[in-house]
Amino acid sequence: MKNKKFQLIIVVIVLLSAMITIIFCCNRGRKYTISITIPAGSTEAFIYSDEEISPKGNTITLYAGEGMGDGEIVLKPIEVKEENAYESTYITPGMPVKMSVEKGAWFKIGVNNLQNSSGEDIIVYITVSDVDIRIE
Repeated sequence: MKNKKFQLIIVVIVLLSAMITIIFCCNRGRKYTISITIPAGSTEAFIYSDEEISPKGNTITLYAGEGMGDGEIVLKPIEVKEENAYESTYITPGMPVKMSVEKGAWFKIGVNNLQNSSGEDIIVYITVSDVDIRIE
């Protein structure tokens, strides 16, 4: 009798441990890679993503991805409760950029126009974590 209770307790502990592990693994900061197309001949100061992001906290962490060298990055408020000016910041490959933001607000990511004189569109990538994503 004591042996069966002990076995039941062990099974419950193992199941609870598995559930806790799954919860923590699934809720970890998922990273998204967002592409931004810089049109050939564009004269805009910043080119924005089609995707919109919403932070799960009060900061957004951005990484320069493929095609994105040193440059400026900015968040364009789409849906916010408080009107704040989000200034551009410098980004360089391999160095994360953390920006303070309004939790739950929606933004587009903008990259400075790389003065695309190649005659062809350029695609750059920005990686972002701990956000929700929606397409415009």
